[in-house]
Amino acid sequence: MNKVKNCLKNYKGGILGFALLLFLIGITIYTIIYIPAKERLEWNNPFFWINYPKNAAPDWVNYFLIPFQQQLPEHKIYSKNDAVISSFSQTDFKEVNHTFSYEFAYGQFPSGFSVPYTLEFGEIPPAVEISVKRPDGLEFVIYYNSLDSLPNVRDDIQGKLTNASNQQHEVSQRVFSSSKEVTDSLMEYGDLFNFSLSDLPAEKIVFSETDSNIPLKGSYQFIFTTYAFDSDTILKEINLIIEGKVFGLLGTDEFRRDITFGIMIGTPVALLIGITVASTATTIGLFYGLIAGYKGGKTGTLMVIMIDIFLSIPTMVLFIILSLNFGNSLLFLIGLFVLFGWPGLALINRTFSVQIKNYPYVEASKLMGESDFKVVLRHIIPQLVPFTLANFALAVPAAILAEAALSFLGFGDPSFPTWGQMLQDAHFSSAEILGYWWWILAPGIMISITSMAFILIGRSLEHRAKLSKKQ
Repeated sequence: MNKVKNCLKNYKGGILGFALLLFLIGITIYTIIYIPAKERLEWNNPFFWINYPKNAAPDWVNYFLIPFQQQLPEHKIYSKNDAVISSFSQTDFKEVNHTFSYEFAYGQFPSGFSVPYTLEFGEIPPAVEISVKRPDGLEFVIYYNSLDSLPNVRDDIQGKLTNASNQQHEVSQRVFSSSKEVTDSLMEYGDLFNFSLSDLPAEKIVFSETDSNIPLKGSYQFIFTTYAFDSDTILKEINLIIEGKVFGLLGTDEFRRDITFGIMIGTPVALLIGITVASTATTIGLFYGLIAGYKGGKTGTLMVIMIDIFLSIPTMVLFIILSLNFGNSLLFLIGLFVLFGWPGLALINRTFSVQIKNYPYVEASKLMGESDFKVVLRHIIPQLVPFTLANFALAVPAAILAEAALSFLGFGDPSFPTWGQMLQDAHFSSAEILGYWWWILAPGIMISITSMAFILIGRSLEHRAKLSKKQ
């Protein structure tokens, strides 16, 4: 029991590092098990993130705003099941209303809204209308479209028309608050407001008081109306999305991507880079330095000269040049990190090998006729292993930081969601200037946590190796 207490007392840094490493391993296991591989590949797919808000701060920011009696609008997604359905029908005509109720109680306007829907119809195209009832009793028709013009719509996120059969057609559209149709429709209500509506986005008109351009709190109703002229028209899917200014644990970025998702799927990639580079480089460094130190003579001298040549190369500049000319795939970068990561470790192991081979018990083993292989295996490698493990732990954050630096400079692999790539995207979008601190802080903290974990473990192993050597 006393030995355990002394161990905890002497290696508190290592215990903290091990706890941080368990945290990273836990995120990695959760990501691999609970996030499908297909979803992990959607990081750079804008269609996957279309229902998310843009540049939203983390949800917990609102807790810090409570003392100031302020709250940022939350992100809301309403499905077809949340709508109240009413209908009116006559011969060859049917009107169906899907009404969504939204309680707005914030001191700032939402970032926008959108209404994606999918309709199936027969020979006669229906018409659709979107209107908004406000708390002050005013009602705005913000969108109207007769779907007979949709065969000319492009096959993109704005609209898509497909033939389900010879008689049935299916149309999928997304009406954005920023669309020209919505803005033009709202301009018709300019006489109701005591200020100019020009250059104002739709959300700052719909949710505004009429006397001044400040948010109007209360209950809003978004009504999606379908005017059908046959019995074949079916509204298969509809959503109302109110884009908030806060979302999730870590917020979203300029491309609407969930930063929490990026951090989670970036953790296995970071550990893969660090552990792969560190294990390969330390193994090469161990045996190269061992041979250089134990052999000595001309062989050892030539091997040391090779180490000095590698150490004299400006690696970061070389990485950039090679990435520009030979590509920036993740495997290529890992190969570069290994190629230039072992010389420093080899030099350390060479120094220790020279010292150990001159120890009296090693000399005695040689005099007793033991082969060089047995001498190295029994007496030198066991002495080098503790320091090699320490060097391994320290090499992991070095590889992760190198990848983050290259990605931040724009020379990383954009197909993998690494933390460095997230920082590069944030810098490219001027996040530090526009105040999107959550976009920068999250990957930066994860890089720091990972580096700290392995550095603390490495220092503890190094300290323990020195104590063992003294004993």
